[in-house]
Amino acid sequence: MTDRSPFSLIRVSSFEAPMAQPVNIIIPAWNQVAYSRQCIQTLLANTPEGAYRLILVNNGSTDETPAFFDSVPKTSVIHFPENRGFAAAVNAGMRLVESGHILLLNNDTLLPPGWLERLLAPLDEMPDAGLVGPVSNTVSGSQQIETPTLTTWEEIISFAQARAAEYAGRRRETARLVGFCLLIRDRAFQDIGLFDERYGIGNYEDDDYCIRAIRAGWRLVIAEDAFVFHYGGRTFLALDPEMKSYRQILDRNRALFESKFQPSPHERLDEALRARRLAEAASRHLAGGNLKTAIENSLDALNHWRFELQAWDVLVQAMEHLGEHERAALLRQQAQNARRAMENTGPPSTSEGNSHDGTDSNCPL
Repeated sequence: MTDRSPFSLIRVSSFEAPMAQPVNIIIPAWNQVAYSRQCIQTLLANTPEGAYRLILVNNGSTDETPAFFDSVPKTSVIHFPENRGFAAAVNAGMRLVESGHILLLNNDTLLPPGWLERLLAPLDEMPDAGLVGPVSNTVSGSQQIETPTLTTWEEIISFAQARAAEYAGRRRETARLVGFCLLIRDRAFQDIGLFDERYGIGNYEDDDYCIRAIRAGWRLVIAEDAFVFHYGGRTFLALDPEMKSYRQILDRNRALFESKFQPSPHERLDEALRARRLAEAASRHLAGGNLKTAIENSLDALNHWRFELQAWDVLVQAMEHLGEHERAALLRQQAQNARRAMENTGPPSTSEGNSHDGTDSNCPL
C-alpha cells in the first residue's frame, strides 16, 4: 500500500518523452472518479504520445480516485490526505515541472481530437501570449459559446471539428480566462509563479492568476478554434449539493481579490481591454502623423468603452493638430465628464463588458 500521509509522490521513471519540451498537463480531482476516467480516456486517445507529461493530483478523494490515478501509466501522481482546494492542488503539480508549458485541466472535461495542438498554436503565433484557453459549452465569461445539445461523444467530436474548421486560426484577446482548461506559457509561469492558496477550495484563484499575467505584460488569448467539452461544477456540487456555502466562498474570495488588486476596468472587462488596445494603436498613429487612422481608432475605442481616457486624449490632440480648437475644447470637456463618471460610479462589475453601445451622444465628432 502506498503511504499517502501527509504527502506522497509517485514518480514513474520509465516515462521518456521524445519531444524536448512536452506540455505538463496537471489534473486535480476530488472524488468524481467516473468523470476522471472519461477525461483521461479522451486525453490518452486524442493527444499525441510524447507531446505531454501527465501529473495527477488526488485532492483527498474518498472514492476510487486514488487507485485509478495510481493505475494510469507513465504518470506522476500526488496524493493529499484531505481536500486542500484547487490552488494548492495545481501548485503541487507545478512544483514538479522542470521545463515546458503547463496546462491545467479539470477532471470533468472531455478532449476531442486536435485539442492540444489548437491550444498551443497561439503561443507560436503570438510571442506575448502568456495564457491560452479554449471555448466551451459550460464556462463563465467570454469563453462560453452557444452549442447544440451534446449528449454523445460522437456529437462532441462532430461539433469540435466543425468549430475548428469554421474558426481556424482565429484568436481573441480577453481580460479573463477560466482555469478549467488553462495553458500557461513556460516563460509566463516563470514570471507569475504559483497560484495564491488563500482562495481555499476555489473561486477567483484563476482571476488572480490572470490579472498577475496581465500586469506582468502577458496577453490572455482565447483560441476560437479549440473546443473543450466541460460538464462544469462537479466538485462544487459534490461538496455542497444545495450550494449553501458557495455564495459565502464566492463573496469571501471576491473581497480578497478586490482588496489585493483593486483592478482597473481593462484588467477585468473585455470591452475595456479592447478599447485600451485601440487607444494604444491610436496613440501610435498620432505619433506617426497618421491623424485619420488615429481618429478612427479612438472613436472605435470609445464605441467599446466610453471611459477610455487615452482615446479622448488622442482625439483632443488630433483636433489641435488640425486647428480645430473649438472641437478640441468640447472633446476635452467630454473627457472630463467621462473621468468624473468613472470616479463617481465606477465601472460595471460584470466581466462581460459594459452595456454602452456607442460614444457619448454629445461627442462633437
